[in-house]
Amino acid sequence: MLVAQISDTHIQTRGPSARSRLDDLARTVASINALRPRPAAVLHTGDVAHDATPSDYEAARAILSRLACPLYATVGNRDRRGAFRQAFAPDGYLRHDAGFVQYAVDLGRLRIVSIDTLDAGNKLGEFCGEREADLRGLLGTQQERPTLVFLHHAPAPLPDIGGQPLQFRDPRGAAALARCIAECPGLVGVVAGHVHSTRMVALAGTVLSTAPSIATDLSKERLPARHVGRPVYHLHAVDGRRMASASVLVEAGSL
Repeated sequence: MLVAQISDTHIQTRGPSARSRLDDLARTVASINALRPRPAAVLHTGDVAHDATPSDYEAARAILSRLACPLYATVGNRDRRGAFRQAFAPDGYLRHDAGFVQYAVDLGRLRIVSIDTLDAGNKLGEFCGEREADLRGLLGTQQERPTLVFLHHAPAPLPDIGGQPLQFRDPRGAAALARCIAECPGLVGVVAGHVHSTRMVALAGTVLSTAPSIATDLSKERLPARHVGRPVYHLHAVDGRRMASASVLVEAGSL
């Protein structure tokens, strides 16, 4: 099964980069739609919007609605839960009984689980006791099913990031989240965003990978000069209990 991952679109309807970010996202959607075989789903690992205004989400949704496969999104540090919920509630996968954007969806044999790491007062991640209790319920309901976890902030130190390798405000929260994930017997992989570049580290006996930002003006991906300005997304192939990941470079030009 193929699952596509996009991250950090940072759609902003007011600002000098508004047009370029919409174009970056539109080209990415077109690239995903052209894939054969087509992915079973697209995961958005957060920072859908830059200012989290209703117009930001409306503009993002207008392009994301062109996807030919289902989209499942989680919140990043630039998102706001209220506006995010309003934007994505029509898709039907968000829970009404949870204060956080945590949910599980079954794609055939594969279970995907969203984790909310948003700290509204900080760009770094957070994971609290309430989220942990809720997540344990999501991860433990179908223990035999292969499970792919997606979230915005990676709960493990990342190499060559600069500044702060661990993208969590409180290391204890990151450690609690990592332990919780590790106890999922069907775990096949963990995918995240936030750092705007590709990184891969070991976590819980599997691989945690981060994706670059689709917003190319914010990208920190190391690309040859001829490829700068082209969005990059990830494809994850899940086969039984294993996941293999690859980067896809979107074609140059505008739509």
